[in-house]
Amino acid sequence: MRKIRTSLFWLQVTAVGAAALTAGCVENEDKKASSAPVEPAAVTPPEPARAVVSISPSTEYAIATASGKCLQFSGGSKEDQAQAEVATCNGGKAQMFSLQTVPGGYYALINANSGKCLDVAAFGMGDNAQVQQYACNAGQNQNWIVATGTAGSVRLVARHSGKALSVEGNAAGDAGVAKVTQLTAGSGANQQFKIKGPNTPEPAAVAESGAAGRKGKEPRGKRAKVEGKGEGKAKAEGKAAAAAAPSAKKP
Repeated sequence: MRKIRTSLFWLQVTAVGAAALTAGCVENEDKKASSAPVEPAAVTPPEPARAVVSISPSTEYAIATASGKCLQFSGGSKEDQAQAEVATCNGGKAQMFSLQTVPGGYYALINANSGKCLDVAAFGMGDNAQVQQYACNAGQNQNWIVATGTAGSVRLVARHSGKALSVEGNAAGDAGVAKVTQLTAGSGANQQFKIKGPNTPEPAAVAESGAAGRKGKEPRGKRAKVEGKGEGKAKAEGKAAAAAAPSAKKP
């Protein structure tokens, strides 16, 4: 009788252990099934063609629209997260940037007034994401491609998103201040900028200066030929007159 009771006891213990083990396995399987999926690797956006420009890291440049407005931050603010905007160009340090090269053909645009970088807030990927200034940190949202534009201009394209720096509304229009964001890269006037150095003349000004210097003057070679032709003609006329005159007789 005692042996039977002992056997029953051990059978109960074994059954309880097996049930607990089964429950533990089921719980582990549930945990595995409910775990978060692994995020896929970030997709690198296609990059536009680089513009052929000569940029010196020791020079400060204005980033200007065709309408004569220059990139700055919230009226010249030095604070982190100050909004990027364009306002009438005035030559002040708040509108000047140094363009420092980043490996891979990118640039960091550092404001001369604040020492902070042109930055897309929180690595924003979408259209109209805020563009601001922020302490330089080598993030890809602070890397910019100086890309080809239209009519001698360039576009500034964010490395992380493939979106272009864009002026809200019509970049060539109204006076005042206009907000700057990022937008799908295109060929609109609101995405066209010129990188202007302190001593860099406009191509049109160079052409006008050259034309003015030549105005009213003939090339030296051409003038010499004309003068030579005139002298030859005068000599020929003199000989003809002498031949037509009666010969003087000797006494």
